[in-house]
Amino acid sequence: MSEGHARELQRQQALVQALLQPGGEPALAAWLSERGDRLARGLSAYRANAGASAERALASSFPTVLALMGEEAFAALARAYWRAHPPSRGDLAWLGEQLPDFMRNSPQLDGEPYLPDSARLDWLLACAEGAADVEPDPASLGLLAEHEPQQLRLMLMPSVHLLCSDFPVLAIWQAHHRDGPDAFAPVRAAMAAGEGSLALVWREGWRATAMALEPAAWRFTEALLTGHDLAQALESGGADFDFGAWLAQALQRSWLLGAYPG
Repeated sequence: MSEGHARELQRQQALVQALLQPGGEPALAAWLSERGDRLARGLSAYRANAGASAERALASSFPTVLALMGEEAFAALARAYWRAHPPSRGDLAWLGEQLPDFMRNSPQLDGEPYLPDSARLDWLLACAEGAADVEPDPASLGLLAEHEPQQLRLMLMPSVHLLCSDFPVLAIWQAHHRDGPDAFAPVRAAMAAGEGSLALVWREGWRATAMALEPAAWRFTEALLTGHDLAQALESGGADFDFGAWLAQALQRSWLLGAYPG
């Protein structure tokens, strides 16, 4: 690498540092002195615009968290997160990947312990909407009659995800999509009862949605998602698990990609 290229690389690295860390301008002192105040003003404007872009991207991916926190508090969270986890991809749709963990580790949110899991549900819904569009293979289910369960794997659609939470975050999400005079009554009841959430997320058409699963169905589905064969998944579901009912629902709601030997 030539001396000129090395110097330019150092300038670019310093620029990134200054953009992401307010007060980082000293790293650019020599460069700024060569170009006057105009570049310093441009740097400040660019940082503000980048922060605003991050805020908009996160608001799009985390609408429930935005509604729960309010615009001002969410904006502060978004900008703090952007500084701690700057974009690693050109597509800002992926910016929020680490936001649930960031919120879980934020002392300021200790009084609202359900918020990180609400963010996790929002993120899984965003991932479901962005998942690959593939064609299911229902004809492959004929293999169920030809192979023992330990010889088969049921593959789920790329949009399918699971969430387990100690808090009723599914009820909270549903309340924000329900019309009526008291949409949050089920949330209050669930909070009072100390209920959690076992939820399945998937894309129905072009929109992501979520529903509650019974514990046996949740354990069975989790086993499939983690790569277990059908026999192992059935064992995870337990004696009370109704595979026939699960399969009918999976086909109706487009959770299932197909059955495959292995």
